[in-house]
Amino acid sequence: MNSLDMALLLLTGGMAVFGFLRGFVEELLVLLAWVLAVVAVRLFLAPMSDLAGIWVGAGAAAEILAFAGLFIVTFVVGKLVARRAGRGMRTSVLGPVDRLLGAGFGVLKGILVATVLFLAFTLAYNLVYTVNAKRPDWMTEARSYPLLKASGDAMSRLVNERTDGAQAGIVRGEVPRYRRRSQPALG
Repeated sequence: MNSLDMALLLLTGGMAVFGFLRGFVEELLVLLAWVLAVVAVRLFLAPMSDLAGIWVGAGAAAEILAFAGLFIVTFVVGKLVARRAGRGMRTSVLGPVDRLLGAGFGVLKGILVATVLFLAFTLAYNLVYTVNAKRPDWMTEARSYPLLKASGDAMSRLVNERTDGAQAGIVRGEVPRYRRRSQPALG
């Protein structure tokens, strides 16, 4: 076991402890709050930017204010609902099951975060050296390297599959849904 393995163990262990303390219901509802905040920004950014433009003028300031307002308000409301529901679940008869499932969810979250960090490091390494450069020994000799590499490859494939269709639409001149109506289409 080397430093990469220890870092992965600490990260997943820490996330498991936090998941155990918060419970599965709260963990899941907080994740839902993140998703709802992103959806709110995606759906309402243009009209809220126009509204914010009344106070701060049109442009980047209005869009930043609208983005921050939408995201923060949606996330904080979701987080408060999650905390209340989680507290209720933890004090119920199913509390121990909720905590155990929360720990498992925390482990999965830890592996996901470790995979994203691994991909970021790999990208930085590829930019500094080359794609075909030999990876450092501390990385390739880690017992967790096959897991991180496989999960990173799977995540990269998923993102590539999801974005290929969007990029093809942009090349054809289709306007993405989140664009403001007043902006011209690409092409």
